[in-house]
Amino acid sequence: MKTIFFNIEGIKVLTKESQRQIKGLGGNDLSLCGCSCSGSVTGPSYCNTIHACPQIYTCLQTS
Repeated sequence: MKTIFFNIEGIKVLTKESQRQIKGLGGNDLSLCGCSCSGSVTGPSYCNTIHACPQIYTCLQTS
């Protein structure tokens, strides 16, 4: 399967360093997106459109 992609003109393998420099969608910092313990998306408003959280309750309950 890999060889099929390498035969496409303009395709190149990214180095680890070049992968680190990729910013994401429109320069938005995806590291700011997260999930609350109730399964809600946290972070800036753009996180709601590009991030998903499992809809389960993961907080430790105190009694």
